[in-house]
Amino acid sequence: MLTKAFPSGSRATLVLALLLFATIVTGVAASATKTVVPNQLTGRWGGMVVGRRGKVNIHRGRWYHLKISHVTTHSGWGWLSISGMPSCSGTATYGWAIRPHGFAGGEWLNFKKVQDACKQRDQLLTIGVWGPHRS
Repeated sequence: MLTKAFPSGSRATLVLALLLFATIVTGVAASATKTVVPNQLTGRWGGMVVGRRGKVNIHRGRWYHLKISHVTTHSGWGWLSISGMPSCSGTATYGWAIRPHGFAGGEWLNFKKVQDACKQRDQLLTIGVWGPHRS
């Protein structure tokens, strides 16, 4: 005679408990993953300030506030996802690079659009180079 390991009511309770546990664990993991911007990108770049958690403030005649949500880095260059600006919807992708400026000296940051439907954000980020860098 075959006996059940769990009565049918207990099995449903166990499945429900496991689903609840998985939901809690994934929610905690998602809330713990914060954007951390590499040290080489953080600080003041002329009229732009990049914070460690992805907050970007740009002053070009007025203040613009953006948010970096994902960054990859490869020894002085990489990719980033950025959103923000009330007139822009969605997230954009830009390549970034830090290079020495031969004439002015110091390190300078520039962006190259990969994908961005917002012309205003594109013009703001790619209008020239940002710098020199100040920690």
